[in-house]
Amino acid sequence: MGFTGAGVYELRPFQAPDLNANSWGGLLEAGAEIKTHPRAAPSPEYANAKWQLALVAGSGDNAEYLIINVLTGYFITATSDNTVVTTPQISPTDPTARWTIKSTPTQGSYETYDVYTITSKVASRGQLSVKGSANVRATEIIAEPKKDADNQKCQVSGLFWFLGRRSLSHSFGVWMQT
Repeated sequence: MGFTGAGVYELRPFQAPDLNANSWGGLLEAGAEIKTHPRAAPSPEYANAKWQLALVAGSGDNAEYLIINVLTGYFITATSDNTVVTTPQISPTDPTARWTIKSTPTQGSYETYDVYTITSKVASRGQLSVKGSANVRATEIIAEPKKDADNQKCQVSGLFWFLGRRSLSHSFGVWMQT
């Protein structure tokens, strides 16, 4: 099952299939950085890799979401250009905490991937991006100028890990808990 709107998801960089977006260190305080981390089977460490996408305004391509860490309840905020952190200390009405999610299908070697970009409501803050297009653990996830580059894309698919089985798909991206 693909991205259908509000729900709990795992955010997975398009170019790094074995990593996900993680509220770094499982910090239970404001200001936690978002970094890539190896995917793990359901465990306490995995809890900070689950994100609630909460619809707060609009619909369709104009829908705006808060991206809330399920473990902490804090949401991803583009605090400045090239920076994102989790914070509860800003109003959910602040545009730096709001994101749009747009379909951006991308041709791979053997198939077309149903990928998405996650873009800040504040144009200068750009899109969620894996810094430097890296595909290694502990790489920062930041907001960079909008380019729709591969490091700014996520694939959106149904999450089967939480059900105790893995998807047969080799694809990667944002996975939804059903």
